[in-house]
Amino acid sequence: MIRKTTVTEALTKVLEDKHWMRRTLLGGLLLGIPVLCFFAKGYMMQVLRAAILGEKGAKLPEWRAGESFVLGAKAFVVWIAYYILPALFFWLASLNRGNAAFGTFLTIGIVLAIVATVLLPWGAAIWLSTGCVKSAFDVRRLVKVFGFLGEYLDVFVRCFLLAVFSVGTLFTAFFAATACMRLFGEVAGRYLKQEGEESLEAV
Repeated sequence: MIRKTTVTEALTKVLEDKHWMRRTLLGGLLLGIPVLCFFAKGYMMQVLRAAILGEKGAKLPEWRAGESFVLGAKAFVVWIAYYILPALFFWLASLNRGNAAFGTFLTIGIVLAIVATVLLPWGAAIWLSTGCVKSAFDVRRLVKVFGFLGEYLDVFVRCFLLAVFSVGTLFTAFFAATACMRLFGEVAGRYLKQEGEESLEAV
């Protein structure tokens, strides 16, 4: 039976990197600055990709400015695309306040937003494993999450709770996000390998 990594272990892994404080402070600082936040988001994608690849050891990926920015920009595009449909229904709901259609549009928007939020880490993992951003929207691949849905939701809930409790500063948020990327990457990478996905490669 495969042993699951706990949230505590994921956080400890981050702390074991000798440059964890420098990287966390830099990531937290960049996370709060428009456009420059792409560097921080891209670094999270580097961490996720390293976990998917199954890279062992406590060392975190090196900050590579160019790669981090490109990955962050791509991650932003994926994020926007995932939430376009929920946003559309929320907009329709706002246009129908006081009408019978308001509740319908609002409910659909909420459901779609939840689905998008849950699927987003898996979509990012698929993209990083194939090197193709379009694969993050490949329904054929996305539905494969049902093959390990219980384990995936377990990690999602644990990461969601960690994110809630880390709210306070951008530094703690970035630190928690780094640990969550490791957890998601570990689960997604194991399943992607079992499924015989295309070779895991750098973006």
